[in-house]
Amino acid sequence: MLVNILQSGVVFILQSDIRNIIKVACIYITTVIGAGFASGQEILKFFSTYNQGGFYGIIMAGVLFAFIGGTVLDRVYRERILNYDEFLYPAVGYFLGRIMEVIVILFMFCVFSIMIAGAGNILMETLGIPFEVGVIIMSFICMILILTDVKGIVTLSTIVTPILITGIITIGFYIIACKDTSVFNTYGYFNKLTQNWLSSTLIYVSYNSIMAIVVMTSLYPYLKSRKVGIIGGIAGGFAIGIIAFILNIAITLFYPEVLGDELPVLNIVERYSDVLKVIYAFILWLAMFVSAVTSGYFFADRMKNKVRLNVKVITIASCLLVIPLSRFGFSNLIVKIYPVFGYAGLFMVFILLLQGINAIPVWKVSKAK
Repeated sequence: MLVNILQSGVVFILQSDIRNIIKVACIYITTVIGAGFASGQEILKFFSTYNQGGFYGIIMAGVLFAFIGGTVLDRVYRERILNYDEFLYPAVGYFLGRIMEVIVILFMFCVFSIMIAGAGNILMETLGIPFEVGVIIMSFICMILILTDVKGIVTLSTIVTPILITGIITIGFYIIACKDTSVFNTYGYFNKLTQNWLSSTLIYVSYNSIMAIVVMTSLYPYLKSRKVGIIGGIAGGFAIGIIAFILNIAITLFYPEVLGDELPVLNIVERYSDVLKVIYAFILWLAMFVSAVTSGYFFADRMKNKVRLNVKVITIASCLLVIPLSRFGFSNLIVKIYPVFGYAGLFMVFILLLQGINAIPVWKVSKAK
């Protein structure tokens, strides 16, 4: 009888760990595979333009995301970190910390504007409403959800992430199966952001890590054990790499035809099925929606301590301000803004890699125990 009770307890604990690992991994994945990722715009600009090198870059990005995720969440658990300030300043010092904090705040607001613009564009195309109306609708919906606090963000991420992953992978395989051609087509090199796939990969990981670190430093209440943090971060990072690899194959098949497309994957799907186009448009809208809510929430959360205003006032003001900014366009904002923050965030990625390497012996000791 006692043995059965103990066995049941062990099974429950293991299941609880698995649930928490999945929850943590989902939040990490959702933070990275937002609208720029799901639309194919980021994959196209940062990887597909480098032909075979783009695939090497994605493999490298997956490893880096896994390493960064495991390192950050391990430190969050060990040091009981509750917010970004507690993570940032001990790592880089006060002076550099202040600079990084300004970069983070600006980046989160830019992401918020980009996602609102993208979501408004999808509403315009699918519902036939003016772009400005779509942007206003999205700003209002995001404002309501941002005011629900971080618990609402976690719940939204946990629900939406499986839908995003399933939809992106399914559409990716569908495109690959329907396109009768070699993956590695012979084409020239066009519109590259950097000189080579290595630097492009580092920039991509860098700017995505800015938002991901901010989100992960708020996850201590969900890290029931050190194992949950490390495995959740590693699993989330590798999952991002796998999904990106599949999507890159699909996009590469149509390169360079899709170079000028605002939403490359959606335009590719439209060639095969109107029904799938509607389904993927919804998936893409979900990705933009989650990214907008996440970036908007953490922007308001960071700003409330800087300007000493009520978070509700900041949220309402930011949701109004993104409406005129969204007119710059989704793809234009991605191409012009993301690389800038990628270069700015390289220092933080370098620090994290050093911390992660130093923490590897600790990981091994913890595992041995």
